Amino acid sequence: MTEREQLYDRVSHTRFLTFLDEPSITIHRLEESYNNYGEYLFVTLSRPGTNRRIYISFWGLGYHEYRERWITDEWFWYQATPRPEFEEQPLLIEEVKRQIEERYNTVKGYVNQATQTRRGQVFEILADLTDEDGAVVEMEDLPDWLLNEDDLDLG
Repeated sequence: MTEREQLYDRVSHTRFLTFLDEPSITIHRLEESYNNYGEYLFVTLSRPGTNRRIYISFWGLGYHEYRERWITDEWFWYQATPRPEFEEQPLLIEEVKRQIEERYNTVKGYVNQATQTRRGQVFEILADLTDEDGAVVEMEDLPDWLLNEDDLDLG
């Protein structure tokens, strides 16, 4: 991953798809599930490391409840802990890509339906400066007027 991708813990949708085509990549998990921020498609893959495989979980193609927007053109990621079920039969790349494309087309249709409030805008700024968990904590300390004022321009 590039330095920027590591710094922001995210990659573009296009870049994510290129990872799937790498011959050394093994795809272990593909499922719709929840985390603290919403419902997403989760994809866990691994690649060879120096001493053992390195596992990475990507999450995207869902509605980020705190950011108040659909995540379609980027994937967040974190280094995953190996689990016994990851050692089962790897997933077939063609099936994984088909399901990702299906989910992408579904979620892309919702993008224009949602509107981000001031609260979502502030969260997004804080999350981009710190991280998702840090932004949640910071939001609790912000005054209501900052999160609800319609004429305060943050853009």
